[in-house]
Amino acid sequence: MSGPFDTCWDRVARAEVHRQSLIQIWDGIDQHDIYASEGKIRDDGTGELFIRPVKRDWLLPFTLQFGEMLYQLRAALDSCVYDAAALKFAQNPPPDEEKWNFPVCADATKFQESVKRMKQLPLDVSILLESVQPYSSATGHHNGMEWDLGPTLAILNDWARIDRHRRLHLVGSAVTEGYLTIGIPEGSNMAVEYCDFIGGDVLEHESQIARFKIANWAPGSQVHMQPHFTLDIAVDESPRCRLSEISTAMCLTVEIVRGIFERHFNIVR
Repeated sequence: MSGPFDTCWDRVARAEVHRQSLIQIWDGIDQHDIYASEGKIRDDGTGELFIRPVKRDWLLPFTLQFGEMLYQLRAALDSCVYDAAALKFAQNPPPDEEKWNFPVCADATKFQESVKRMKQLPLDVSILLESVQPYSSATGHHNGMEWDLGPTLAILNDWARIDRHRRLHLVGSAVTEGYLTIGIPEGSNMAVEYCDFIGGDVLEHESQIARFKIANWAPGSQVHMQPHFTLDIAVDESPRCRLSEISTAMCLTVEIVRGIFERHFNIVR
């Protein structure tokens, strides 16, 4: 028989399975196989390097795993409030069992409006919920890292809602750092005047990732362009952030919230 907050533990464990699946899918991709690069040079020597996707069959399984991870983490939060109500009313299911949920609100006014829908919400549980809202400045700590709990919960809540009600997330890779090497033919008077890196966009279509100028450019000359760029998974939602970082922060944040509830109810494991 499951005890208080066990459902949250189980859902976080499921979310971690999906997170590990995301890592396995990404690690199994040959980036040279899924993207192609092309340089374009104008007669005045200015030009750009573009990257475009050529193989996208990894996106669907990746996106599905991502959506399942969001679902499990968001449901884990709701389960904390449900179990807290069961403890407070000493019955399971608690009264109005379908109404218990974990609101995530941008300000105190919206929070009060949201908790009013849970008419029997005990005051101490309401205080617990408000302590981690986006406007409450609560922080999390893990292995020397520190981050804001509220904004992380807001991202989780928004992305889970979008994934559930609107569409699958656009997940893809983005160029996060790197440089472009341009090989000039020996003996020519040409030289690379500048070469600037451009990154950050999800590589859904053809994307410009570098711009440059070759001084004394002779149209028709052959130059060798070698991109040296790092690709990382990004979610094309606001805020734009690395999936590896935000997914870890989401999991840890839900675990911290669960710990807050367990300590309040003196649940010792």
